[in-house]
Amino acid sequence: MQQMSTAWPWSSPACATSVIELRPIIFVALIALAVLTCAQASTIQSGQDIQATINTAKAGDIILVGPGEYNAFEVDRALTIVGQEGSVLHGAIQKPAILVSSEGVNISGFKIIGVGKDSTAKFNYYMANPASAAGQRLDQPNAAIIIGASDVILENISIFGAQVGVKAENVGNLTIQNTTLESCESGASLLQCSSSKVEGCSFSNCKKYGLNVEECRDIKFKANRIVNTSGSGALFKESEECDIQDNVFSKNTFGLSLWRSSFSQVARNRADHNYYGILITDSSNNNTITDNLAEDNSRGEIIAGFGIGISLEENSSYNVVTRNTAKGNFNGLEVSRGCKFNAVYGNDVSGNSHGIRLNENRNNLIFGNNFYDNNINAYENASQNIWNTTIGNYYDDYHGKDENGDGVGDQPYALRGQDSKSSDHRPMIAFFRNVSVDHANLKDDVKKYATYGMADDEVPAYQVKGGTIVIASKIPTSPPKWSDSKPLDVTTPPFYK
Repeated sequence: MQQMSTAWPWSSPACATSVIELRPIIFVALIALAVLTCAQASTIQSGQDIQATINTAKAGDIILVGPGEYNAFEVDRALTIVGQEGSVLHGAIQKPAILVSSEGVNISGFKIIGVGKDSTAKFNYYMANPASAAGQRLDQPNAAIIIGASDVILENISIFGAQVGVKAENVGNLTIQNTTLESCESGASLLQCSSSKVEGCSFSNCKKYGLNVEECRDIKFKANRIVNTSGSGALFKESEECDIQDNVFSKNTFGLSLWRSSFSQVARNRADHNYYGILITDSSNNNTITDNLAEDNSRGEIIAGFGIGISLEENSSYNVVTRNTAKGNFNGLEVSRGCKFNAVYGNDVSGNSHGIRLNENRNNLIFGNNFYDNNINAYENASQNIWNTTIGNYYDDYHGKDENGDGVGDQPYALRGQDSKSSDHRPMIAFFRNVSVDHANLKDDVKKYATYGMADDEVPAYQVKGGTIVIASKIPTSPPKWSDSKPLDVTTPPFYK
């Protein structure tokens, strides 16, 4: 296979201050321009009423807020507002601590005490404040910060106990960085946003989601830590072209979930002690899952000993799962229920109860992987997949010979599983080490080798009417659900035969 660099072609570099060597004339001109621009701006020390200070400030001004407790405020012009140590804000029912309604706002340094979900208190609020209730929705969450404009930066902020820590809808170029979101129902919620990033943040003890991204494009989620979330640490729903890299997902029910999301890159993340470490589901297609570590994923309080490292489920197809490490899980890798044309290549899978499990799939290509020290290395049920190209996989329980010394076993490796008829016809004798990745070549390999026909339930019904063949094929409005789309019953082992 052709080698190529695996450096990701990130679409846009992060905004930062750069040191650039300039010629003296250009440098002097830039200094003069900066002085001219800054001459129009002021640095203001806020009093006890931040809103009053905002109302008198000009676009471009910097407002400094000293220690103390302050009322909520709205930023309706391009300002930089800096909270110093001990600057505290409080949210209220249907009133965020900070509302941003202008572009070009930069806010940092505040501690915010939010308000949790309380439907009764919200109803009572609207009954007691009919003017506020006019034209308002009762289903809006109590958010600590609401972002209603693009080109906004939030940094070095601490949010505790809000129903939603940060809520942003239909905005672009939003940056949330070095921010702590703790004990919220949802840490941050991005709806219909684009070209935004969440970086260096900590999400902990959230009840529903750490990060919820829905109907978004080009979201970068980088170097964050998501711990002890009762639902998904990070959920990317119906989103595309997102970059999810260098994060830690630990002790969540679902570490990272992609739900009907496509053309995204999941790279160099660590997922441990989750029920599912990394889950790609519900027709999430054309994603790359590369260089991740899925280790010790199990949640005994849910099902004793059960946990999945990396899972493709529910009709998710054309994904590439490559060069990941899955160890110490119940199932290291899993491809289940209607998934097709995925490439699983160059992964290191060890110390799991089951190295890889495929169930009710067709035309997935699995090769160049190392399966060792697993109770069962590879298992296939009710499926027709391809387990080798010019090379197969390494299995430490393969006992065939290699008479010609080409590194490939002379006898096939039969896949275990109920009604399994598959074999790896090119099992490797030693570990596969040369794991270079060319995604275009991998997809070409899938096209070349994944040639099984449609399953019986995929063939449309037809009938002959008046000499004309009429094909009846109902187009589903949503991806089909499989009858066994639920966690495996491991309470009565063995469930693998």
